[in-house]
Amino acid sequence: MTCAATVEVLFERAIAAERAAEALYRGLEAKFAAHEDVVAFWHSYAEDEVGHAKWLERFREGLTPEELDAPADCIMLDNARRAMEASIDKLLDQVHDLEDAYELVNELENAETNAVFEFMLANFSKDEGAKAFLRSQLKDHIGKLMIEFPSQFSSAAIRRQVKALP
Repeated sequence: MTCAATVEVLFERAIAAERAAEALYRGLEAKFAAHEDVVAFWHSYAEDEVGHAKWLERFREGLTPEELDAPADCIMLDNARRAMEASIDKLLDQVHDLEDAYELVNELENAETNAVFEFMLANFSKDEGAKAFLRSQLKDHIGKLMIEFPSQFSSAAIRRQVKALP
């Protein structure tokens, strides 16, 4: 399905969504500043989002004016809009402990932002090598919460004991 909005608008929204996700992770860094390993973990997620935004900018630069002016996919446009418009402050206000943060990130990483990035990768990257690399990186990014979260906080009960800073 296509919309009146263009591929250029889709890119703008997708890049804004990646930057919003980065801002969320930076906020989580601040909320758990007392725990270096948790800060480092959220920092790595924030840096991944910076990288995603840069890749999207590169994809956009590789398109012709005609390609950028083409109608965008309505569903992806809406997904990107929702992701970029998420109130970071409101989301962070709902994080009272590390378990809240963990669940929020689990939802975020399985929601619109990564679906939009995957769509953009599949439809607008002209470099097959980059596509394979980025798909692998995205898979690692999504799985990071389950695999690389600091092991001393592996249980929900322990994460509930780690209170967030206001």
